[in-house]
Amino acid sequence: MAQDPRENPELRADSRGPSGPAVPAPGERVRGRDTLVDLDDQGDGKVRALLEQYGRPFAQGEVLFREGDPASAAYLLQSGRIRLLKRVRMVERSLSVLQAGDLFGEGALLDGAVRSSTAVALSEGVALVLDRAALREIVERIPSLSERILTQLVRRLRDAEDQIEVLMLRDTQSKVISALLKMARATSGTADLSVSPVELSSRVGLDVETVKRAVQRLRDQQYLRIVGERVEIPDLEALRRLYGLLGSKEELRGER
Repeated sequence: MAQDPRENPELRADSRGPSGPAVPAPGERVRGRDTLVDLDDQGDGKVRALLEQYGRPFAQGEVLFREGDPASAAYLLQSGRIRLLKRVRMVERSLSVLQAGDLFGEGALLDGAVRSSTAVALSEGVALVLDRAALREIVERIPSLSERILTQLVRRLRDAEDQIEVLMLRDTQSKVISALLKMARATSGTADLSVSPVELSSRVGLDVETVKRAVQRLRDQQYLRIVGERVEIPDLEALRRLYGLLGSKEELRGER
């Protein structure tokens, strides 16, 4: 029988605030993947029943779980925004900002798991709190969710592989360009990307200010345009040529 989330200790509000900033930067965009839970797509009340059974409301600034805590349930975000933070050398760095449809904390579905990051609510919202039995029940009730969850997990694996490749580069400009090109790989000619400085910094393993300077340099060289909260790449091929040139310079210096 699936566990009642009201009996799950992870549902108790954590009154401790995060040691890092919990409020999004002005104009920061959030990352959205597949919409796993969408009331508009379910006319039979299945999703509403799931929310009543497994839904847990949270308040802005609330810590849903902390890095290093024992883990027993995954979270499926129905509404609101969540920031994932990880402590690196005594500093909490932002990994990503999640929105409705994102599954997170799924490592808890493994035996003996502990939290690998801290989850902080950037706004009020609702999440489904799911142990293994509950997730299995949801997939049985709404089979289409299994494919969407699998797609999201495969995407994360690809993103992790991309990040490893980017982190192996030494040149700051190469890191930023590589990350942007990977985000635009499904397009040709031009690209229009929605990415915040925080998300881009997490992709390249650099602090936000360093990333901003690298983006500004590319903007000054007319490889990029910043329009509102979006990054426009007017000529992907030109950016690829620049990336190749920077790579050649690294090889000549023996940095790769």
